[in-house]
Amino acid sequence: FQCYTTEAAKLEAEVTKAQDTITAAQQLISQLDGEHTRWNAQMSEIKNELDTLPMRAMLAAAFITYLSAAPEDRRRHCLETWMDQSGLQKFDLRSFLCSESEQLIWKSQGLPSDDLSMENALVILQSVACPFLIDPSSRATEWLRTHLKQHRLEVINQQDSNFMTSLELAVRFGKTLIIQEMDGVEPVLYPLLRRDLIAQGPRYVVQIGDKVIDYNEDFRLFMATRNPTPFIPPDAISVVTEVNFTTTRAGLRGQLLALTIQQEKPELETEKTRLLQQEEDKKIQLAQLEESLLETLATAQGNILENRELIDSLNQTKASSALIQESLLESHRLQASLDQERDAYLPLSESASKMYFVITDLSKINNMYRFSLASFLRLFQRALQAKKEAENTEARIAALEANLKNMVYEYVCRSLFKADQLMFAMHFVKGMYPALFQESEWDVFTGSIVGEMFKKEEFPSWIDQERQGAVAIFKATFPALYQSLCLSDSDLWLSFSHSSQCEQEIPSSIAKKITPFQQV
Repeated sequence: FQCYTTEAAKLEAEVTKAQDTITAAQQLISQLDGEHTRWNAQMSEIKNELDTLPMRAMLAAAFITYLSAAPEDRRRHCLETWMDQSGLQKFDLRSFLCSESEQLIWKSQGLPSDDLSMENALVILQSVACPFLIDPSSRATEWLRTHLKQHRLEVINQQDSNFMTSLELAVRFGKTLIIQEMDGVEPVLYPLLRRDLIAQGPRYVVQIGDKVIDYNEDFRLFMATRNPTPFIPPDAISVVTEVNFTTTRAGLRGQLLALTIQQEKPELETEKTRLLQQEEDKKIQLAQLEESLLETLATAQGNILENRELIDSLNQTKASSALIQESLLESHRLQASLDQERDAYLPLSESASKMYFVITDLSKINNMYRFSLASFLRLFQRALQAKKEAENTEARIAALEANLKNMVYEYVCRSLFKADQLMFAMHFVKGMYPALFQESEWDVFTGSIVGEMFKKEEFPSWIDQERQGAVAIFKATFPALYQSLCLSDSDLWLSFSHSSQCEQEIPSSIAKKITPFQQV
């Protein structure tokens, strides 16, 4: 009996052990199953990225080489065309060449947050050829100085008396050199731009003017100008990368949106920055947990199912991994929600961007009528500081827009000759409300449409002989409108024709049928 009892106890212990092993195996399989699914998805994603990597690298290189000086619309159009031709479904230059955290650092260093500036920053930092910055507002140059301050940076002007000495020392000692106020490309820089290096034993030298200088591999050169249309000779175009920071409508809209959010909803920007940083940290944690999990499995001794410490470690790793995945998904949802809130202010930034380009057109009238972007941005920030009386966002945006229009109009009018103020008022209305003007009306008003040799026509007797040519153009361009005016009815237009303030004497029956600009 004792023998059988011992046998039974032994069998029971083995059954318990087998049961524990099966439980451990089930736990291990269930824990690793989720990882297996995720790793498979990652493998498929990485394989797809590897397959398209050469094509994406080629598109990035083409962008840096050919599109660095192009405006945003041309960049988008060229990239879409290249993607269609190469068969790529999606390609984002910014996510391909840098991370979100890097972009956040650039913003904190003073780089404007619009797409054009971000892409240009990538071009500057990734380009093999020397970057030539066209930067009328100087904001990009200031950012570059901040970004490179740890790299033994020296900033000089092309016109400085010690220009040659500074250049030689920078080349010899491997400094980072920014040359500002470049009117063109100095011939003395060509050997550096072309990298015409001469090998002398273990070292390289380069000819600068009439001197041969030791060349340090750490030397980096950046050139910048505030002139929006600098002359770069054809032979220099091929050895520099022209990076154009000239303000575009879309670029300015992005900058103004960032300023608006900073003033109106600063918590949105803070929250988005926090989320992006948190996302970066979580991704790093996830990668470390995966590495730890694989290392634990690889270095496990003996029977893996009997190693309780290993099973507990795997359980803990899996739980942490699941929590991180959930928080990443939540972070993406929150970011989408924040972007939606930001976009509510787009109409204001779009309208303000339109205003800026309306007032820059004034330089075509008189070369003195030039308004800098910096002065407009200061005006925009002053407008944003108005009291918050409106409850909802739409009413607040409408109030801000009306306030900004008044401020811009008054600010610009103070700068104009009195004779040009009425002209600016008309131009401002045309720029801000193009829908109020029907086809060809503005062209006729400004004299862009010139009359041809019209056959002799009979016009009403009350119209002066010298105005009949203008009436003929009007009739030929707007026949329906001409008919509706009933100009042949002399009695109807009598008070209009004799009045010194004729714009106030338009017959009421006619005024009801035509738009305010048609009355003008």
